[in-house]
Amino acid sequence: MSELRRRLLVAGVSLSLLGTYLVWRTVSRGPAPAAPAEVAGAIGGSPGLTFKSATLLNDDRPLPDFVLEGTQGKVGNAVFSGNWTLVFFGYTYCPDVCPTSLTTLAQLKSQLQAQGVAPPKVLFISVDGQRDRPDRLAEFVRFFDADFQAAVGSDEALRPLARHLGVFYQRHDKGDGSPYSVDHSSAIYLVDPQGRLKAVFAWPHDAATMAAEYPKIIAGSA
Repeated sequence: MSELRRRLLVAGVSLSLLGTYLVWRTVSRGPAPAAPAEVAGAIGGSPGLTFKSATLLNDDRPLPDFVLEGTQGKVGNAVFSGNWTLVFFGYTYCPDVCPTSLTTLAQLKSQLQAQGVAPPKVLFISVDGQRDRPDRLAEFVRFFDADFQAAVGSDEALRPLARHLGVFYQRHDKGDGSPYSVDHSSAIYLVDPQGRLKAVFAWPHDAATMAAEYPKIIAGSA
C-alpha cells in the first residue's frame, strides 16, 4: 500500500465517517486508524501547519490517468492543468449531502471573490453512471453555479482516481428499476494546478472556514 493511500485511509475516519472507514476496513491489514484529533496532527504536513477543516497531504505524484464523460465532452487529467480544483464525488439523486456540499462550494466561491481571491474550479464527479448522464449532470450542477463542471464514468473508468484518493461508494441497486441510494465519501479534494492532491476538506463543510483556509493552503503557509 502506498504512503499516500495509507494516509488517506487513516484520515478517512474524520473525513468521510462511515464511507472511508469501510474502505479502511476492506483494504487495510494494519492497526485501526487514529482518532480524528490525532489525525489532524499526524497528517497535517509541517509542524504547526494545522487547519480546522482541511488536512494537508501534499502528494508529489500526479493523479493517475483517467477519462470520464463530461458535460461538454471527455474529461481527463488535463482538466486540472493550470487551475486549482475542488473535486467532490456524489450523485444527482442524492437527497442531502451532495446538494448541501455544492451549495457550500457556491458560497465558498462568492466569499473568496469578495476577499479578492480567485476561486478554484469545481468538478463534481458522479458515482452513479447508471442514472447520471451528462445532460442530467449539466442541469444539476448549473442549479448551484453556472461555472461548475461535472463528469461521470463507469466503475472501471472511476477506479484509478477513486483508489488514488481513497474514495468509497456503494450503490444499493436491487436491479428491479426501483429507486436506490448510493453511499459515498463526503470529503472534498483540493487538486493543485499540476494535477496533484494537495489537501482534503472534511465533512461537514463550512464555507466561511474553507474561505479562510483555502488562501493559506495555496500560498503554502498558515
